[in-house]
Formats: sequence, C-alpha cells, structure tokens
Amino acid sequence: MSCCAAPDVKLRHGKGTVCRGSSQFSVGVYGRRIAQINALMAQKILLVEDNSDLSEFLSFYLHTLGYETSRAGTSAQGISKALAEVPDLIITDLNLPDMTGVDAATILKQDPATSAIPIVLLTATVIGEWKHKALKAGVTEYLIKPVSPLELAKVLRRLTPLNEF
Repeated sequence: MSCCAAPDVKLRHGKGTVCRGSSQFSVGVYGRRIAQINALMAQKILLVEDNSDLSEFLSFYLHTLGYETSRAGTSAQGISKALAEVPDLIITDLNLPDMTGVDAATILKQDPATSAIPIVLLTATVIGEWKHKALKAGVTEYLIKPVSPLELAKVLRRLTPLNEF
C-alpha cells in the first residue's frame, strides 16, 4: 500500500519522513532546503567594536543564532558600512577610537537610509548620563558589558522579528 492515498495529502511518519502522494522525502533534503532559504533570508547585523576578540566572539555567537554579520572597528567604518549595506540592526560599542557610538548613532539616525535601523549600544560604561544621551540620540537598547548571551538574544529577537514569506 502507498504511503499516502491522495496526492495532495501531506503526512508525517515516524523518524521525520514526509509523504506527499506516493513519494517520500527524507528530512535531510528538507533540512538542506531550509538552510538554503534561511541563508537567503538571514538578517544582517553590523558589529562596530574595536576589541577584535570581542568582535570575533559576538560575530560567532550571532552566526549561531542565525544572523549574518558584518564588522567594523571604528565609528567611521561603521557609518560607511551601514550606509553601503543597510543592515537590519547595528550593535556598537560606546567607546570607539574615533568617536563615541552615541555620536555615530546620531549621524545614522539623521540619514534617511539608516534612520529606521535599530541600534544596540553595548558598553562597560554604567554612567546614567551616557544612557540618557544614547536614548536621546536614537539608540534602541543600552546594554551593559558583560551582557548575558540570553539577554542579548532576547533583545535581538525582539528588534529583528523573523522574516516571513
């Protein structure tokens, strides 16, 4: 007897086998297709961080969450990349070599091409004055280092809802 009687009926059988009509497809085929679709739909996060070790770690962590990343080591490089790539979200350090992340956020929020991009400021500076300046400049979230990976993941998921098709 055929796996499924009607060609337009889709059933799941044990161990991940999917049956459509009389054809069976393994999960491996679907898994590869889903990975290809996810790669096309991956949301891009721009990391602006002058500490190369932290930048590399964050990039790796974001990849495990399904994000594509781009990196910059200074605010000027970050602004340039943001204008060229128009990422879905920007994570920036506060204390960068050329200008603060708040100054960079102010510039990005004034440009129509980047004004709607959420910006997460990641900093070791806990002074309330900086948080106030950051929020006034248009920063969406202000996170204190060291940030919990789970807290960062929650913030990112909230600010970059999954693409639907």
